Amino acid sequence: MAIASFAAVGANAQNKAIKQVKNSSAAMPYQVHYTVVGLGSNAYTMNVLRAWKDFDNNTLDNLVSLFTDDVVGTFSNGMMVKGKVDFIKAVKDYRNSLASASSDVDACTAMRSAEHPEMQVVSIWGTETDTHKDGSVTKTHLNEVWFFNKAGKVYEVHQMSAKEGPDNK
Repeated sequence: MAIASFAAVGANAQNKAIKQVKNSSAAMPYQVHYTVVGLGSNAYTMNVLRAWKDFDNNTLDNLVSLFTDDVVGTFSNGMMVKGKVDFIKAVKDYRNSLASASSDVDACTAMRSAEHPEMQVVSIWGTETDTHKDGSVTKTHLNEVWFFNKAGKVYEVHQMSAKEGPDNK
C-alpha cells in the first residue's frame, strides 16, 4: 500500500512543470555532466517498483523483457555482470539463496536530462529485509540507479548498499 501511495504522489508530482535550475559550472567544484535535470516518466518508476516486487516474490522471470541483451550491472558486493542472461542469473542466484525477502521503498523517482534525451534514469532508495535459509535475518539499506534507453529497456543498473547494524535502528 505504501508503494501504491508513493507511486500516486510521484505521478502527480511528475505531471507538474518542475524543472531544476541550470547548474552554474563556474561556481561548482566539479564538472557536472547533466546540468538540466527534470522529472522523467512515471512508467519507468513503475517498472523499477515492479522489479523490486518481483525480487521479493521470487518471480524474477517477469523481469527478462525489461533489460537489453547487453545490460551491465554492478552490485554492492563489487561484482559486475554483463549481458542479460548473466545479469538475471546473478539476481536469481542471490534471491534463491534466501528463504524470503521483503522490501520497503522510501523514494523512487525518474529523471531526464536535456543533454541526453535518449535516456532516463530511475533512482530508488529503500530497505531490504532478507531471511536467510538458516533463519538469520539481515536488513540492508539500498540505493539503485537504473538507466533506460529510448526504447524503454534497462541497459545499466548500479546498486549501493549499507548493512544495518545493531547501532542504527
